[in-house]
Formats: sequence, C-alpha cells, structure tokens
Amino acid sequence: MPFANPTPYDYLPRRLHMEEIGNPYLIVHRFFTWENLPEWRNHLDKWLRAALMPGFQLNRYELVELFVRYEFIEILIEAVSLIKGLMNGFHLPGSKLYHCMDVDKEKLIPDELNTAIGYFNNNYHPNIFEEQAYYPVHLDNDEKAQPHQVIKRFFEYQNLPQYRDALYWWYVVAIDHTSAGESRGEEYIIKIHAMFQKLIEAVHLIHIRRPANNDNLF
Repeated sequence: MPFANPTPYDYLPRRLHMEEIGNPYLIVHRFFTWENLPEWRNHLDKWLRAALMPGFQLNRYELVELFVRYEFIEILIEAVSLIKGLMNGFHLPGSKLYHCMDVDKEKLIPDELNTAIGYFNNNYHPNIFEEQAYYPVHLDNDEKAQPHQVIKRFFEYQNLPQYRDALYWWYVVAIDHTSAGESRGEEYIIKIHAMFQKLIEAVHLIHIRRPANNDNLF
C-alpha cells in the first residue's frame, strides 16, 4: 500500500535551494529547459512499460536516464507542492507571483520548439519534435484553460510524501525485473502514470504562458 503516516517534516521540500523555495516556478522553467515536453511524455510511457512487464530489462544507458529523470521529477513534485501553497495563500508576494503566472489561457503550443538542452535530448542525443507533439493530449478543455487546477487535483489524490514514496517504488519496480502487479498492483501504477502525464502537461502550459516581462519574477 502507499506510504502512510507522514511526519510534518515529510511535507517540506528537501531538494530545492532557497531561491527555488522562494519562487518554485523556477523549477518549472528549468524542467523544460532540460527536456522537451514530448520527451518527458515518452519517458513516462517507457517507465510505465518497464514497471508493468515482468522481466523487462533496461540497458545501462536507459538506467542512467531513468535515475536522472526520476530525480528531476521528484524535484518538480516538491516545486508544484509549493505552487499549490501559493494558490491557497494570501501573502502578497506569493499571491502576486501566482496570479502573474495564471495568464494567456489560449496558448497551447510553445513559440519555439526543440529548445531543451538536457543530457538526453538536444545536447547529446537530439530528438526533434513537430509542433503537434507539444499539444496537451491528456488534459480536458477546462484543464487546458486552468492548468493550475491540475496541480490542485494532483494533490487531492495523494500528498507530497505519498508521491515521493510512489515515485521511488515506481523506480525500483522498473529496474528490478519484477512488475507492479506483484506489489501495489497494476491499477495503482497506471493511475500514478496518468496523474504525472497530466501534471507535466499542465506545468508545461504554465511554463509557456509565463509573462513576457518577468524580470521582477525570475
């Protein structure tokens, strides 16, 4: 079963620097500077297959990819948990930051494609994507218009400590040649995969909708 009985410490960010705690949107932007949205989606799909198929074996290069991406996603979870706090808060700087990012509801595709420079994308192993690959296929119309609500629903399903635990469990299952069905079950991992696909598409919309003049925010 998922992790239970967290302590207050478990709700605090462990992987973020002070600058990132003050402005968690920095992590959102760095997440997509490092890897393109289509590549993140492809990775989550591959990670799901590795968790569901008994005996599925990643090669050495794929194991390094998985570990690095696992860490990046864990950092993203901590950042969006802080963004959720901004949505519920009344503190003026935080509220201003949130409302500045909640704009341009019609934009669905980035202005520039294939701009990521991460280890496994455009730097060492270029993967070029067409414009349609960036379309948010896992979000409904309301979620496309208000991607911050996806963050809210993300944490209605599980809290931060539970997602940390689920992410680590998913990582272990994917590398140990067993399947998710032998422990927490296939339905659970499929649900977790769906939640992360929605989250990553939602934060990508937040990323591409950032204010044009953001010198005072970033």
